Amino acid sequence: MAKMEDFPPGIQELLKKRGWTWPPDEKLQKKMDEAAKRFCGSVRVDPDILREIMWEMRGIKYDERK
Repeated sequence: MAKMEDFPPGIQELLKKRGWTWPPDEKLQKKMDEAAKRFCGSVRVDPDILREIMWEMRGIKYDERK
């Protein structure tokens, strides 16, 4: 996973202004999880696109049948 130092200086500064760290600490991870739960179901994504996104970003096999 990327570390804070891996981001460009401008991005690092913006993250620090918001009080965010990377990788996220437990408090930030909890906020991210809560935001994801609220967001869930609010958009429609084609399953093929979602499979590709999950694999590219997280290495997660969304649906092993394909």
